[in-house]
Amino acid sequence: MLERKEDSAASPPAWSAVVVAAGRGSRMGTAEPKQYLALAGKPILLHALERFEAMPEIGEIVLVTGADEIGRCEALCAAHGLRKVRRIVAGGAERQQSVHRGLAAATGEWVLVHDAVRPLVTPEAVRRCMAQAEAAGAAVLAVPVKDTIKVVDEAGRIAATPDRRTLRAVQTPQAFRRELLLACHERAAREGFAATDDAGIVERYGHPVAVAEGEYSNVKITTPEDLTAAEWLLRIGRPGAVGTPPDADNGGNTKGAGNMIRVGQGFDVHAFAEGRPLIVGGVTIPHERGLLGHSDADVLLHAIADAVLGALGLGDIGKHFPDTDPAYKDADSVKLLEHVWSLAKERGYRLGNVDATIIAQRPKMAPYIPQMAQTIARVLEADEPSQVNVKATTTERLGFTGREEGIAAQAAVCLVKQA
Repeated sequence: MLERKEDSAASPPAWSAVVVAAGRGSRMGTAEPKQYLALAGKPILLHALERFEAMPEIGEIVLVTGADEIGRCEALCAAHGLRKVRRIVAGGAERQQSVHRGLAAATGEWVLVHDAVRPLVTPEAVRRCMAQAEAAGAAVLAVPVKDTIKVVDEAGRIAATPDRRTLRAVQTPQAFRRELLLACHERAAREGFAATDDAGIVERYGHPVAVAEGEYSNVKITTPEDLTAAEWLLRIGRPGAVGTPPDADNGGNTKGAGNMIRVGQGFDVHAFAEGRPLIVGGVTIPHERGLLGHSDADVLLHAIADAVLGALGLGDIGKHFPDTDPAYKDADSVKLLEHVWSLAKERGYRLGNVDATIIAQRPKMAPYIPQMAQTIARVLEADEPSQVNVKATTTERLGFTGREEGIAAQAAVCLVKQA
């Protein structure tokens, strides 16, 4: 078992994620285990790990893999800066044994159990599952089934047709109070009971399991056809992910299929403070005071990050980088914007343009604007300089910026779907 020594003494997180990647995937028909096959240029496994790495609610990730793949996973995590992967554990002969070992290595009060070969789960779905678990003690993601389901007897004849309205296709992650799930796993191991998912084990011992709304795009990659479908969903930005099946009341319309252009706006403000550097647009500007904030308080990059998140419908920077999380204390806002931009790229968007305004009485921003624009263009991967426009203005000594109490910034961003 690999363990990051520098993290071993940290206080236990509220949420752990156990990512199960120990299977061989015989139905895929490849010599390479399916979790390492490429999806949009990177291993399937990496998509899931990066999803949890980016969620501030999740404090640690335990990766369960084959004993002979631990070194490979260690190198993968190091290469991609996955700091939350605290432990890499050798799995067992069956998935249930692998999950049990992952639970034993986790330290959070709550735990998500996720199949590594579900790379397209969204943070919104994960949060819905977490919320239901915190209310009920256990929860799963699930979607209404689209097909008519038949019960077939041993002779190959239809024995029953369940009411489709009561049926759900269950997905991962599944969320639990960790002590509850670990206790149920240990009891199942003693009794020799096997289930096809973790909720089945908890159900076995009488604990209710809540259902959170899943997403049809949260596909499990088991066959070559699944991999093709996942590639297609990534290209079009996962349309129609959440909600009712095509034969329900929405008439089969897919949400998001026409989102070729998306626009967001952002605003941020920080007060001046003594003893801090003044960083605006990734540039350190000589001044007697800096800006007060949990991170480096880069008001311009925060406004741009908010605009990108707004265009994506992903909330704001406070949601992604809460000021209560010590991980973001004095954080470099260039790094925060890089992470936000990675969310846009994952959803298949490129930069159309960004237009931003700094509102400050002093100091003069004009000498530093070209360097700011270069930094922003690099992070947002602009194809040409005209895609990034930064300007500055004063308020003619009106308001808090005019009184030199702080600096504000606003930004508008246009995102364009990749062809």
